[in-house]
Amino acid sequence: MPRLFVAVPIPTDVAVALARSLPAEAPALRRVAPELLHVTLAFLGAVPEERVADAAAAVAQAVRGRRAFRVAFTGLGRFPEHGPPRLAWAGTDAGREIEAVGGAVRHALEARDLPFDPKPLRPHVTLARVREGTPAGEAAAVGAALAAARLPRRLAFTADAVHLMESVLSRSGPRYSSRARAALTGGGNEGASAG
Repeated sequence: MPRLFVAVPIPTDVAVALARSLPAEAPALRRVAPELLHVTLAFLGAVPEERVADAAAAVAQAVRGRRAFRVAFTGLGRFPEHGPPRLAWAGTDAGREIEAVGGAVRHALEARDLPFDPKPLRPHVTLARVREGTPAGEAAAVGAALAAARLPRRLAFTADAVHLMESVLSRSGPRYSSRARAALTGGGNEGASAG
């Protein structure tokens, strides 16, 4: 069964700039490859192949008539906010738009009886995870390095589509491929920038 999630992918130039923004002096971070960076709207997990078309239809319905929007990245953060960090993320000023599209996607999935992870949507891009078993001192150093790190100015793109993605896990890491793409209106990547 394919493992599916719904996401807004990050254009390559912006993804590379985001990946480079992580502090080099944090070896405990297991970095996400730039080509895998995205904003998750809903995680479905394993879905029978015969239901993939239903999931794609739900995504198409959810974005119908919705306009493309600009996503500007505003800073780096970590989860959890206190104590040893587990992951590093980039935040965005497009939270309201992402939550609206994500809410519509989740509603459409629910209407088609397609289960998804019900955790609240917190708009962000996961950039890295802290390696399991990292000593407390090293984890604290990661937290301090993230607090001091800054994103490049004007790091933004136009979100012009939502994708139903498949994740294939392997020993060398995950691979993502788009199973369906639903366009947001008035879009285009003319707004993409990474510098």
